[in-house]
Amino acid sequence: MARWLIILAGGRGERFWPLSRMMHPKQFLTLMGNHSMIRSTRDRVRSLIGPENTLVVTGRDYVEKVQTNLPDVPSSFILGEPVGRNTAPSIAWAVREIYGKDADAVVLVLPSDHMIKYQKRFQKLAEMALNAAEVHGGFYTFGIVPTHAETGYGYIEQGAEVSHGIFRVKRFIEKPPVEAAQEMVQSGHFMWNSGMFVFRAHDFLVAVEEHIPELSQGIEELWAHPERLDTVFPALPQISVDHGIMEQAQNVFVLPADIGWDDVGTFAALARHLPRNDEQNAARGHAIFVDSQNVTAISEGPVVSFIGVKDLFVVATKDAVLILSPDRSQDVRQVVQALKEGQHDHLL
Repeated sequence: MARWLIILAGGRGERFWPLSRMMHPKQFLTLMGNHSMIRSTRDRVRSLIGPENTLVVTGRDYVEKVQTNLPDVPSSFILGEPVGRNTAPSIAWAVREIYGKDADAVVLVLPSDHMIKYQKRFQKLAEMALNAAEVHGGFYTFGIVPTHAETGYGYIEQGAEVSHGIFRVKRFIEKPPVEAAQEMVQSGHFMWNSGMFVFRAHDFLVAVEEHIPELSQGIEELWAHPERLDTVFPALPQISVDHGIMEQAQNVFVLPADIGWDDVGTFAALARHLPRNDEQNAARGHAIFVDSQNVTAISEGPVVSFIGVKDLFVVATKDAVLILSPDRSQDVRQVVQALKEGQHDHLL
């Protein structure tokens, strides 16, 4: 019973413009440390699963970038989607490919663009989940122990403990309003949904057949006729694995994970992890601060200087500068949309 890794790398990363561009999205950026986020994701579990047992699902335009970032992964194991159809079709396609090679496979699914500070803690939890799936079957996810009432994440309600460190999932909850998030965090029974999963390949395909039969039919057609990718894949139902499978299945379990996790979805999230000086200023690249407080500067080349300002994010590349309030980092997509409408494709 071999272990396999699926990395989901199809995101566009629009909230990281101007660092992120259409042909160089977030998963290929080096935001923390010395490697791209997708490379860090692959390296994080190298002790558990080798690159020879790794599949990556990405956009067709990014296949070469994945190969460059992950040269140890066989090129035939990089699946290029012609269009995005959300996570259920992506995972189902990869799982069917794995099942065709190894009917007894156990699979770990990871997004390509998350940060995990405490690597060894996560490796231990992943090992626990893989062992549990091998022995008992079922679906396992990693619930992030919340540090605050975050409204941008989904939540998982923890049920009874079934074995040491593994709990039954009572329910999944969509992104809540702030009052509900505060109540859930204070209760101590809720965790953030990390979007990381473990299961047997066979169990997952059976669940797809039961809960999303049209997806199962499409994936089987794609497996039998891979040359039909451009017609079959765009017709697959557009649905997340959370809605389509995890919320429907009965045997779903969660491992509470205090691992220093962050999906680094915005510049505000990135700013939380940058070292700061006594005036709470942070820089990645060359920046100068004079009488300024709580400024985050990210530069890919030009020196950025600040005098007498506070509470700012500034991101500078060779051809664009973004200046925003820390509480508006979710709105960077509006700039991207304006550039699209203005036909400034050279900036995208």
